[in-house]
Amino acid sequence: MIRVFFNIRLDDAYLPERTGQWVEDEAEARDLARIIVRRLVADHGGEPRLLNAELAVTVDGGASLFDVSFFEALYVPVSAPAPAAPLRRAEAIRPPARLVQLVAPWRAQALTLASVWRRRLAGLPALLSGRQRSAPRPRFRLGFVQGG
Repeated sequence: MIRVFFNIRLDDAYLPERTGQWVEDEAEARDLARIIVRRLVADHGGEPRLLNAELAVTVDGGASLFDVSFFEALYVPVSAPAPAAPLRRAEAIRPPARLVQLVAPWRAQALTLASVWRRRLAGLPALLSGRQRSAPRPRFRLGFVQGG
């Protein structure tokens, strides 16, 4: 792993990077430089002077590793990424047998509770419709006795 710094040269200005980034090798640093350039142009694409800028990639101590011109990073084609591995089908994903054994008692208990509540709630619509038809109950009122 090497630590590289991506510094920008634009006309007479030099903008150094202070933190740096760790990469595996020079090829990864070159790919990362192209990504940085493309992101900068996407953010500040209306500035025509950016095509004259360069990204100077240096290592610890300031030694130059390579330079990438913004024009080159934008217009030189790169290889397509490798295709992603196909996803597994949902039916093929099964929980481990040990997990099934641990959850089995809780699952049985949950199914029992669900059936009990289904039976209890089955009569709820009839109960509610009967309540709505009955006469309203009188409300309690506070009364004060005067002259006591």
